[in-house]
Amino acid sequence: WAATVGTGPQWSRDVTVLLSTVAVLLFLLSSAVHYVFIALEDQEAARRQALESAVLAREAELRALRAQVNPHFLFNSLHSIGSLAGTRPAAARDMAIALGEFLRQSLHLGGLAGVPLQEEVELMRQYLAIEQVRFGDRLRVHIDVEPDAGATRVPPLLLQPLVENAIKHGVAGLLDEGVVSITARRDRGHVHVAVVNAFDAEVQSPAGTGTGLRNVRDRLVTHYGPAATFRAGADGERFSVTLTYPCEQARHEEPRA
Repeated sequence: WAATVGTGPQWSRDVTVLLSTVAVLLFLLSSAVHYVFIALEDQEAARRQALESAVLAREAELRALRAQVNPHFLFNSLHSIGSLAGTRPAAARDMAIALGEFLRQSLHLGGLAGVPLQEEVELMRQYLAIEQVRFGDRLRVHIDVEPDAGATRVPPLLLQPLVENAIKHGVAGLLDEGVVSITARRDRGHVHVAVVNAFDAEVQSPAGTGTGLRNVRDRLVTHYGPAATFRAGADGERFSVTLTYPCEQARHEEPRA
């Protein structure tokens, strides 16, 4: 009995210390769990905000693309139609129809999140056909897209600034025949697209800001990340832009409002 009484207070203190320690540990654990949940909620909120920002950015980009029709291209096309109307009314009518179809298709593709590369290339074929009326034999077009590459998905109107530059800074400055070529091939899970044009290195082309090339590069990086590459440069009397991006199979999409 004496031994039991003697150890009672000690046992009580030990139990108190143990319970206090457990209580502190439980408090710390619950606090840690609480802060983890708060951090996860903050992370999810940041992710949602980033996603919303990306969606808004893409919506703004698409709105800009819908409005992005080179004023000079429209002016030159309408001027060519006016010139042809008196001497070659059938050609003027055909060009007006081609211009209307090009604008309609541009608006349609611009309303999609992604399009098959082949559709993008066909739109550029329409654009070049209109420009061919203006330049005649001075413009030659070469298009070679492998079916496997044409079936992959790309952001809409990706090639338009490149082809516009090929005309404005290339063929427009040539006195003789000039070629604009669009080629695409698929290799090891990537697609390689090249837009090449002839130009006269001795003729000063209209001053540009580089906005078209920069926009194409930025769109590639935004859509594909570091897996995409963009190269542009002159080699002799040829200027080429090469895009490389991971294969992403095209799928049917409805136009965005």
